[in-house]
Amino acid sequence: MSRLRLFETSELTARQWAIYERLTGGRRVGRTPYPIVDEAGRLLGPTNAWLLSPALGEAFEMLGEAIRFDLSVSHRIREIVTFLVAQHRDSPYEIYAHRLTAPGAGLSETEIENLCAGRDPGLTDERELVAYTVTRTLIDSGDLDEAAYGQAVALLGAQGLFEITVLVGYYLLTATQLAVFGVTPPSP
Repeated sequence: MSRLRLFETSELTARQWAIYERLTGGRRVGRTPYPIVDEAGRLLGPTNAWLLSPALGEAFEMLGEAIRFDLSVSHRIREIVTFLVAQHRDSPYEIYAHRLTAPGAGLSETEIENLCAGRDPGLTDERELVAYTVTRTLIDSGDLDEAAYGQAVALLGAQGLFEITVLVGYYLLTATQLAVFGVTPPSP
């Protein structure tokens, strides 16, 4: 049960409404395999809390859109990083949402199950392996040694490594927010 009530669309301020419209009418439309609104049109998941602080909500919405649509790292890498963070934080909502998203990125059911369980998913692609290793290292220690940094830049480029650090931070923030506000996946 969520600790935060869902905002009714009729009570949104102009600034909250602008966030709502970007979430429900932007590039996410038709590309999100899980519901972002309920039957009454109220935002679900982490986005409902974004309405509490429109300045931060706007920033999160723009960052979330960039993460989903504008990164140089592959969709598979984004999903691998997300699962690692969600599993580390034991974030049921993130795991639920990305179980639905990951097949569209090309992750197999076995890879998804292993990532969700904290097991080696058996990756063979060098870029995916370095993204996996970088993410695990960042989760465990918060930094990379020179060898890991060099390997990541060699395979992903500085931009790709930067994007992975942002993904880790974004999903750690999201998992924290979901935990604090008690947001859980919908019941089957």
